[in-house]
Amino acid sequence: MEGGATLLIDGSSLAYRAYHAIPVITGPDGTETNAVHGFLNFLSRLIEDRRPSRLHVALDADWRPQFRVDALPSYKAHRVAAEGDPPDPVEPQIALIIEVLDEFGISTGRSEGHEAEDVIASIAKRTDGPVEVVTGDRDLFALVRLPHVRVLYTLRGVSELAPVDQQWIRDKYGIPGDRYMDYAIMRGDPSDGLPGVAGIGEKTASELLRKYGSLDAILAAPDLSPTVRAKLNRAAQYLVGARRVVALAEDCPVEGGDGAIPTQARDPDGLRALVDRLGLAGPIERLRSAIRRLASATP
Repeated sequence: MEGGATLLIDGSSLAYRAYHAIPVITGPDGTETNAVHGFLNFLSRLIEDRRPSRLHVALDADWRPQFRVDALPSYKAHRVAAEGDPPDPVEPQIALIIEVLDEFGISTGRSEGHEAEDVIASIAKRTDGPVEVVTGDRDLFALVRLPHVRVLYTLRGVSELAPVDQQWIRDKYGIPGDRYMDYAIMRGDPSDGLPGVAGIGEKTASELLRKYGSLDAILAAPDLSPTVRAKLNRAAQYLVGARRVVALAEDCPVEGGDGAIPTQARDPDGLRALVDRLGLAGPIERLRSAIRRLASATP
């Protein structure tokens, strides 16, 4: 199928969003499937709305890669389950989503020792032609420095998406459109265990990047205020580690299909058995219908 952009979907991001958006649903065998239902409905809507030429659902092979932990031990440390903590209710449903996608024949990209964001970055960098990335993770805003990439940031399900490009970054954060990574490093992100530079919040980070253009230029600026320089010097070790953590791994090997959108299920019998077991007839039929309409509308 030709004509549209290559669509890269952050699988984990959309699965968690689906889980929290839909009340508990159980299949005939008692398995919880609300995230599976929601994800498949999201996927159908995206195919209808975006009309992609290729499609990859990116997955975490490792949600907390060792190379990032080595660079900054606090990276996602607060998310590591402690003894006695209840299991994550979404992870089993992500496994089911992967099973459904594999039976259908939709490409699911993984890279050993890397997160979904690295998979997305690697595919995007290698792709000729326009790329659209669907995610609720702001880390991927750094990809819009590539002129052929636009991030569709989830605001409400997938019915309301912010089209993030370099102009959007400039308008939203008041920084050069290709410098979101530098901004994220200085500001920090408590949800990922990145403390940021103490005393430099969003406003100051924006002002510094607007004046000097990049984090490297800020650090080298001879006219930098002594107060700001002292804050950056105290955070020197953090800045070294954060660069490694926040930077997307854009050259990792990706397994999981070439992105071709199947016009029929790869394994009809296996898919039928899975649909019957989990009670997914409605979402699967919507997905089939979306793909049929895409195929009929594509020259």
